[in-house]
Amino acid sequence: MNVPQDVLEHKTLMIALLACAGEVARELGVEVSLPVAAMARTLGANRTSVYEQKDRLVRALTALVQSGPGRPAAESDAPRPCSCQETALTVRVQEFRIRHLDAVVEHANRTSYSPSFRRFILDQLDGWEGTTASFAEACRVPPDTLKDWARDDRAGLPSTPPAKRRLELPVDASETTRSIAQDFEEWEGTTKDFLRLAGQRYGLTANQVARVLRICGAIASRSRRQFRHRGTTERLSPGALLVTDGKTLDVELTGSGSRIRKNWQGIVDQATGCDTAAVVTEEEDAAAARSAFEKSVEFLGDVPPEGLLHDNKSCYQEAEFRGQVDAAGTVLVAATLGRAENKAVLEGAFSLFEARVGTIRLDDSSMDSLIASAVGEIVRAYTAATNGVPRAELEGLSRQAAVRFARPSSAQQAADRAFIRDLKERHERERHSNWREKIKPVSRRLLGHVFATLELGDRDPLGKLQEYLSIYEPAAIRQAAVIVAARLGRGELQRTHAHRYLAKVIQTTQESLDLERQAAELFELCRLQAQDWVSMERVEYEQLQRDNDPRTLACALAERAAWGGLPVQGAFWTEQLLELLDRARHLVEPVSRFLVRLYEAPAERRLLLLDRIAALQWGIV
Repeated sequence: MNVPQDVLEHKTLMIALLACAGEVARELGVEVSLPVAAMARTLGANRTSVYEQKDRLVRALTALVQSGPGRPAAESDAPRPCSCQETALTVRVQEFRIRHLDAVVEHANRTSYSPSFRRFILDQLDGWEGTTASFAEACRVPPDTLKDWARDDRAGLPSTPPAKRRLELPVDASETTRSIAQDFEEWEGTTKDFLRLAGQRYGLTANQVARVLRICGAIASRSRRQFRHRGTTERLSPGALLVTDGKTLDVELTGSGSRIRKNWQGIVDQATGCDTAAVVTEEEDAAAARSAFEKSVEFLGDVPPEGLLHDNKSCYQEAEFRGQVDAAGTVLVAATLGRAENKAVLEGAFSLFEARVGTIRLDDSSMDSLIASAVGEIVRAYTAATNGVPRAELEGLSRQAAVRFARPSSAQQAADRAFIRDLKERHERERHSNWREKIKPVSRRLLGHVFATLELGDRDPLGKLQEYLSIYEPAAIRQAAVIVAARLGRGELQRTHAHRYLAKVIQTTQESLDLERQAAELFELCRLQAQDWVSMERVEYEQLQRDNDPRTLACALAERAAWGGLPVQGAFWTEQLLELLDRARHLVEPVSRFLVRLYEAPAERRLLLLDRIAALQWGIV
């Protein structure tokens, strides 16, 4: 029952309800502890109608709790009229929802909101003069949801949602196809909701809209894997039917030069292929089958299977074995004569073992050599299984086959040798280079503050790690420190390993900074060479200047810089944004707040821009 928490907390009402239920059960002659379906069968009632009546009772209980005891509410408790400010907010919110159909999507038991709607609501909340409750009521957002948004907004940058696939429209695409693709590119909600609403808009089914998006490459095609038995037997639930058989293992004793044979008595789950038991005995007999069956029952949590499939060997007809299985309530099923497909799941495992492992070789000349050879055979069996699996990245070949059948040309062999020599020389140069010459004093002092703030001094008591990380720029250290501090604050990172994670993030951030600098340099070179690669961006920038006030213009520049696009385009918008903020420092705070709330843009791009803006504001490198 989906009973609200406030109803459950009404103890007197719940006890009264249980007392009524007990009296009704005694009158009808049923047990309250019985399942609903059992009670419906006993009294000849319809189970679906029972659940419907139960929902009506829950609604009645909820209304009863909300009414409460005592006198009726006074007239002063009546809903107060909305103020002009609240009415204006409601109008703005409804206008936004009309323009953006994905802003608010209601489901059966929840409501989803787009990032742009969330950002819009937070922007409206910044200038609100009334209470939070009145604001939530005016914008039709639950108060708890609004509190969560405000809390996350104060916490900082959230994680970035996965990027959408790039659309590739067919040359002869119809207008409907192009319109659906354009709507999907602007859609910020879930794909499931888009399929439903787009179907209603264009008069199509959700499957037809999904087919259009698959053709455009917007969503991946479903790959349904065929059932492992391919129709050779009925598919049952996991653990219902087990399959048992024996496999002769060939063992070569290299010390004495003799060969022995052992039996691998296996039991496998028919539905999943999971090995529930593997017993090694002298031969395939009833004792081996009994031992394997016991281990399987133990493996399944002491729950015997419904059935056990075996072949027609005489050992499975032995009375003691059949008595043990019958006592457990398991049905013994003999495989169809002449049809090994009945036991395909186990026969396939035996065949793979024969192909990948084969003869087991043990050195019995001494105990030490026997142990060493046994461990070696275990490792060989593991690596053989790994090497023998076909790989998609190797065009269906296994790793072993790809290595054995490789026939590189003489030119390729020469190129490989040259690369290996160059790699050796480069590593040796890097090993012998004096990295201490690259230490930056500013970075070293900054790292001291970072390690102290994050309480990581005990992880680097001699300062060796801080000294090594001082070769990186202060900007990389600042951004990495923010990321590590956020993850430590959320409990996603153990402080024991935080210093290692900090080092890795500093290195990765430095690479991003180098790439950003290269993009800016490329942009400058293009400008010097009079090759206007950003002509469309310039036209758009001039249009933005004409149509927007400085604050709106700054937020529009920040949004385009956060998305980036091509490196030259990202550098263009970043340069325009920083020039504007340099002239109008009062816009730094609203632009920074806008970037924090630009949830759908890549987090690393937003963090880079926030760092550049902070460096501009404080005049640091």
